[in-house]
This record gives sequence, C-alpha cells and structure tokens, in this order.
Amino acid sequence: MILLEKGNRILGETVSAKINNDPEEKVEPIDVKLCDFDDVSYKVTIEDKTRNIMTVSMNCPCYNQILEVGGKASFEKAYGDLITEPVSGFDLSIKIDLDTLKEQKTKDELVTRISYFKSIVIGGVFDHYFSNLLAAGKPFDPFKFDLRNDTTVYLFPKADRCTVVYSLDFKEKVDRAIAKIFMQEFVEARRSLGAAPSCMWSVQPPMELEHYKITQPTGNLGFISFAVLKNHLDSGKKDRVINVLQSFRNYIQYHIKCSKSHFHSRMRAKCVSLLQVLNRARAEVDPRLQPKVLKTAQGKAFVQR
Repeated sequence: MILLEKGNRILGETVSAKINNDPEEKVEPIDVKLCDFDDVSYKVTIEDKTRNIMTVSMNCPCYNQILEVGGKASFEKAYGDLITEPVSGFDLSIKIDLDTLKEQKTKDELVTRISYFKSIVIGGVFDHYFSNLLAAGKPFDPFKFDLRNDTTVYLFPKADRCTVVYSLDFKEKVDRAIAKIFMQEFVEARRSLGAAPSCMWSVQPPMELEHYKITQPTGNLGFISFAVLKNHLDSGKKDRVINVLQSFRNYIQYHIKCSKSHFHSRMRAKCVSLLQVLNRARAEVDPRLQPKVLKTAQGKAFVQR
C-alpha cells in the first residue's frame, strides 16, 4: 500500500525556489499555474512592479460547500495574516512578503504550509466534525459535499462515532472493473486489522443515506463507509486519519493506474516470451535444398534449381 503525500510537491518546490532565493540575486517575476487532484488548481505570481510580494492562489471546486463547516476556519487558522483578497478565477489567495523572511526555519515552515494548501482547506471539514463533534460527544446534523464531480462525501456524526461515506464512480469501464475488485479486497484486508475503523462496501446505499432519501442504487460504482470512533483520534492520530480520509479517492485512483501499468508490463513481457517461442518453433531449411547461386565467366549470376 502506497499513501500519497499530504502536500503538493511541485507547488512546494515552486514556492521554495522564490522564498529561498539568494539575496544577491534579483527576484524574477513569475506566473505559474499548477494542477492537483480533485480538479484543484493553483497559481503562483510575482509581479514585475512588486517583486518582493508573492501571491499563491487556489481554485477548489468544493470550497463554497465546505466554507461554513470548517473550510474557512481551517484556512484562516493556518494562514492568518497572509490571507488576501482572492485573485480573479480563484477561491483563496495568500500573499507573502519575501523581504520579511529571514530565518531558514521560518522559510521551511512556510513552504511546507503552502504545499499543504489543499489538504488544510478540505481537511478542515473532517477536523470540524472530528474535533468539535466527537470530542463533545453530541450528535449533529449530517453533511455532504462533492469532493469532485464523480465523488460525494457524506458525514454522519453521532454521539460515539462519525460515519464517513463515499459515493464513488469512475468514467472508464476498465477503471470501474479494477476499482470494484480493489474495494472488495480493501474490505477483506480490513478484517485483519483490529484497530482500524470498520469499513463496508456495497452497491446498495448504506442505511445512513436514507436521510438524503437514497435507498436504491444510483448507478454509480458503489458506496464505501468508514466508522471513525473516538479512540481512532486519540494520541495524536487525528491528523493522520484526516489526511487518509480526504485523500482516499486519490489513493484509489493512484492504485488503479499502478495496476493498469502492471498489467501492461506483464502483457508486454508475455508477448516477448511468446515471440521467442514462435522463433524457436520455425522449421530450419536443409542447406542441401537451398538453391545454388552460380556465376558465369562474365560475372553474371544465376540460380541453379
């Protein structure tokens, strides 16, 4: 099992190149656009007139849905005074004054925080429910948001647990077939891990979705649900649980691509093996039966049959 990085490495490297710029070198203006999972995109800009100011913006399609349930609070808590008015076409923006960054430790911490931009904002929803709801031990109203156009996340908080349900789907038929087998094996593997949250996978909607009047299959790939208890969040495990849950859809997509790549490499290796068998199976022609090429005194060649 390979877990994806919490942050966006390319975003971190792009920002780090400017934050850790040599003081003796002149800061060049940039306008870089980046893409991430879940249809999220970034923009890093340094204008020619104000080369000491770097603006980092993020466009998150689900931000308006999670704005009031932890998204905005998590963003403000993480970036504080760096927050500025969003750039046109983007939902969130932060502004960094490069001249105020002196200590290397401060620079490294800021680069890490910026690379976690998406993780901090989307993870705020899970943090809101896990921290405020599970810790208080009180049930709250369910909540749902569209993580992406083919994935909806449902949260059902109760007094002793918070059930997280994913409605999953994939556009390609091959991806759907692999994902279905993968999810079945994922649930089976969970049974050997006693301390992990229980999970269920089915084409039929779980009972919790009756709250949204979803009682029949919706035509998607299926539903997988995780029951997160309070003991799963104790001893500093909350951040890890949040990171795993919010990147679960990307985790599946990544392993589907890895599986397809593995299948292709195995098929290519099998084709090479079969071609070697065919080459060895070719009948060799007896040299005595080969036609002889003779030449005349004038140098002309003819074949003797």
